[in-house]
Amino acid sequence: MNSITEECPHCDQPQPWGAMDLHLATIHGDIPPCTARLNIRSLEYECVLRAGHKSAYGTPEYWHASERGPIGGRQVWNDGADGATPHKEPTP
Repeated sequence: MNSITEECPHCDQPQPWGAMDLHLATIHGDIPPCTARLNIRSLEYECVLRAGHKSAYGTPEYWHASERGPIGGRQVWNDGADGATPHKEPTP
């Protein structure tokens, strides 16, 4: 059994490894999605967190994370990264 957890950047509750995306979609599904993107080497990654998320990495920058890849990792970036498009609030 895998005892590794991830802390949710919205409610600070630990989630079992691999369950964060489901937690975000169900528990925080009413929060609009984060619109941040990262385009590197012709691949575009979307942030899977919800709007207004905090950094899960303990840094002052605004960090984003993609969905978990087939090998188990995520692409992680901040708004200042090359190829990054920061989150944009929806227009009324």
